[in-house]
Amino acid sequence: MHQHRHARKRNPLPWALVGVFVVALGVVTVPRLVLPALTAGDEAAANGPAPVAAATAEPMLTVIGACDPVKEGLKLSSDNRKLTVNGSGKVYLDGLDQRELACVFDTLRVPGALSSRMSDTVAADGRQQGDWPGYTVVWTHDEDRGLDLTVTRAD
Repeated sequence: MHQHRHARKRNPLPWALVGVFVVALGVVTVPRLVLPALTAGDEAAANGPAPVAAATAEPMLTVIGACDPVKEGLKLSSDNRKLTVNGSGKVYLDGLDQRELACVFDTLRVPGALSSRMSDTVAADGRQQGDWPGYTVVWTHDEDRGLDLTVTRAD
């Protein structure tokens, strides 16, 4: 006698419902998890990196830690309100290099026009001065000695 085994056909409906539920759950939760991270990245990209000085009550101290790790080109005085910056030159190599000076300018939010003016100054121009909101600066720029400046924070 020949027995037929009847394969029991399973109803696909429960599996289809589970699949729909998983997809619906993903559609609801993934944007809530991913979208804020993506949006935050877009805001940071649109606004640029936040300067360190904006996040601290003592921007001059922040500059020292962030831009002069070996402590050879920056000096604070006057209750952390005056920052003396010694840039390196062609002959006198002690001091901050271009990258470190850019860090100082970025951290203190020196306007681009003012930092360009400092860089374009030559020894014959003598001592120059400028300001931006919250700060004043006095500088000299000699190719051999480098860019030397004193930034004073107004209160």
